[in-house]
Amino acid sequence: MKQIQTKIKINKMENQTQVTKQVLAYSGTIVEIGDAIQGESWIKQDFTIRTEEKYPQLINFLTFNDAQEQLTRCKINDNVSILFNAKSRKFNEKWYTEITAWKITINFNKK
Repeated sequence: MKQIQTKIKINKMENQTQVTKQVLAYSGTIVEIGDAIQGESWIKQDFTIRTEEKYPQLINFLTFNDAQEQLTRCKINDNVSILFNAKSRKFNEKWYTEITAWKITINFNKK
């Protein structure tokens, strides 16, 4: 996984503090695109990529609204770069993790 560091400046009174935020990114080839599910004010869809590592992994991402629109431009076997957030929550003593893509870029120079 590639991590991109960005710096965010936060002003607190007269002191200036710099906070480093980790942006999570992966690149890979789309191997599966799920069906879109639509609610009254939202749409979501999942997709799976195979990573470009020595030992490739399959990773499933979830998209909502704007990112789902980006996914509609993609097809199976497209090479993509993905920026995403990961979050976990505990429910009934079991942990659930969600990986949500918020930017999908097709790498046209890689096939």
